[in-house]
Amino acid sequence: MRFINTGRVVAAQLTTPAENPLLTEDSRLIDVWFEGAVVRKQLFKKVTKAEEESFVARLLAAGFVRSGNLLLDPAAILFAEMENQFVGGLVTIGFQENGKPLELKVSGKVFADLCDRLAGHGPA
Repeated sequence: MRFINTGRVVAAQLTTPAENPLLTEDSRLIDVWFEGAVVRKQLFKKVTKAEEESFVARLLAAGFVRSGNLLLDPAAILFAEMENQFVGGLVTIGFQENGKPLELKVSGKVFADLCDRLAGHGPA
């Protein structure tokens, strides 16, 4: 069992057996980006399917949006730019230790939803 402080999470990327043949039906990988002075990424290995499902449920209940296997906190977005309505856009959620922006790609539908939320027109 492992504890992940979802109050400090700004984004999470899920990996399933479909994406990584080294995983089993009950094992998952989760990459998590944490807020702070710089945004840090941590890879969690050997997370069970039940742990992943619980983690995802907590993030969605906290208002995260989902773009494929990426979960993102709209409140963490500093800047968002649409590349293409079909391809999606990039969102900046902070800066890395080297000072470079940390950008994540989201789908066009999720990008539009995020823009509505950030403009105060969508669900909180």
